[in-house]
Amino acid sequence: MKITSIAGIVAGIGALLFFLFSASTSRHTTAKPQSSASDTHTQVVATVGTRPITLAEVEQTVALSLYQLEEQRTKLLRESTQHLIEEELLAAEAARVGVTVSDLIERAGESETVAKLAGFPGPIRLTGKSSPFPFVSEEMLRVRRALLVQLRRKAEIHVSLSQPELPVLDVSPDDDPWTGTAHAPVTIIEFSDFECPYCKNSVPVLKALLAKYPGKVKLVYRDFPGPNHHQALPAAVAAQCAAEQGRFWDYHDALFTRQSPTTRWNYSSLAKDLGLHQPPFDVCLKDNRYRDEVLKDLQDGLKVGVTSTPTFFINGRPLIGARPLADYQEIIDRLLAPSASS
Repeated sequence: MKITSIAGIVAGIGALLFFLFSASTSRHTTAKPQSSASDTHTQVVATVGTRPITLAEVEQTVALSLYQLEEQRTKLLRESTQHLIEEELLAAEAARVGVTVSDLIERAGESETVAKLAGFPGPIRLTGKSSPFPFVSEEMLRVRRALLVQLRRKAEIHVSLSQPELPVLDVSPDDDPWTGTAHAPVTIIEFSDFECPYCKNSVPVLKALLAKYPGKVKLVYRDFPGPNHHQALPAAVAAQCAAEQGRFWDYHDALFTRQSPTTRWNYSSLAKDLGLHQPPFDVCLKDNRYRDEVLKDLQDGLKVGVTSTPTFFINGRPLIGARPLADYQEIIDRLLAPSASS
């Protein structure tokens, strides 16, 4: 489930750049005394009656959204950097051999090494000179990519663009179901949706993560039923009813295992298959006993800027979407390093 649109991100970046430009102009126009970080943090930006709203509160509310904007900016910069590197590699090689870039690529197809890298059985003759679009054919694109692989191997390339710094958000585990180690040095709070396919994809990764860090990780499950997933809310309520009998994680796994875009769950039948005590489960389900609890999770997620599932907070540091194990490890290893302070 992806709620944030690219258009919204781009608009946000534009607004942010305008703000930075305006702030820079203001600094050059009028000299003002520098404020300390502490003063800025406690700066009152609004009042409602006698209740002050500080800049720190506002920043905490939008920290995740600002981080996502910065991530998108970094992604665009990296893509543009790679494009310029490729153009420079091709231009330099073309100049070295005294041909145009188009001719360089056409000639490269006749090279045994480049043809092999491109996946051709042997050298290929490209005849794209008559086309006004030199890279339009699939064959030429493959040769171009293979040639760039070859050129990259010979070149010294250093990219120093840094990743945006992860914000550390104050995210409560509430009293929600957890697994792992009670007082682990790393707590992962997951906002998830039983009807979300990306959340389902994350289940085996999280199991592998708990196995990789025994005694070091606590995983907390919080509900974030999406507005377009009509079964997500009742499924979350059913899982909480199973939690009354100490079977939340069994029910959690069964819901994801039997997740289907075309079939609804039978919550009572699922409880029976798992061997839950049926009468109290059915009463809990009928009473919609945990609906408010599930909606509270949803509201808490919205307050910290969650817009899609799954979203994870690793000791407050966000990780958004279905990610490979390595992405979790990168954050966790830093947190567990002797010099780390979480």
